[in-house]
Amino acid sequence: MRIHIVSCLSFIAACKGSTTPDAPPAMDIGFNKPTVALHANNEPSGATTPTDLGPANFACLNTASTDMPTTVAVALSTTVKDFQSHNLVPNAMVTAFQDINYTAPFDTKTADENAAISFTVPIGTTRFGFEMNGTGVMPTFLLNQYIDPNMATQTLSRIQSVSDATAETLPALIGETRIQGTGVVAGTVHDCDGNEVSNFIGTVSTTSGTATLIDGAESYYFSAGIDLPVHHQQQESSSGDGIFMVIQLPPQTAGFVQAWGYASDADLAADKLTLIAELAVPVLADSVVTGDFDPLRSGQ
Repeated sequence: MRIHIVSCLSFIAACKGSTTPDAPPAMDIGFNKPTVALHANNEPSGATTPTDLGPANFACLNTASTDMPTTVAVALSTTVKDFQSHNLVPNAMVTAFQDINYTAPFDTKTADENAAISFTVPIGTTRFGFEMNGTGVMPTFLLNQYIDPNMATQTLSRIQSVSDATAETLPALIGETRIQGTGVVAGTVHDCDGNEVSNFIGTVSTTSGTATLIDGAESYYFSAGIDLPVHHQQQESSSGDGIFMVIQLPPQTAGFVQAWGYASDADLAADKLTLIAELAVPVLADSVVTGDFDPLRSGQ
């Protein structure tokens, strides 16, 4: 299972510094300090496990964003697939919206019998997202889309929805039962070169820039190669797949998905944790919010 949702959305503006997360409570909620500095990873075509490339590149962290709004209306085509099985999801109902304004979509379409779908992205759009619904589909938000701002016709390889069955199965793999009425956040963290990042810890905070943990929420990380979440005893921080999920989230007007880590071995020795990614998201009951999380930039 690969959660690839292409780029970042409203990363919180300006440098947020390196505020150390609060110490975790006695119960292990998956937010313990890493024991290794951040590394970059990629998975060559045909490989089954990621390759460790060494220290992750965060030279762009807190630098000015290079995002540009679209200068033309973009005809955007894609295919709706299930993010666990990668099977087609025909007749999925999908809305597209600016930033995280999911209540005010700019286009609404239904996928055809081959799960193909197309949208018109208006001029002036920088970051946008999708909401997917359908029979057997848990409401799934795919945030942080970014496309070429100057090309009138474009294609995304796929957008991925989460089935009701998967939403129940993934927590069960780690001995959890999803609590009805709670939300799920999941995604992949990348460095400045676009490589997946290992050894970060993730959470959803009620405040921007600092880790103010939400009661009841638990973070889990995916094992490299099998792309499934595992117990904290097996994976206390992200693997080479860079994938994490936070479950049992009570609904919030707004939450801040965060990734923290040691940017270098020197930072590890000095116990200097850095906020490497942050994204404001809605946390909705019985819904899944997914995204690719790029390094925190200013001006977004």
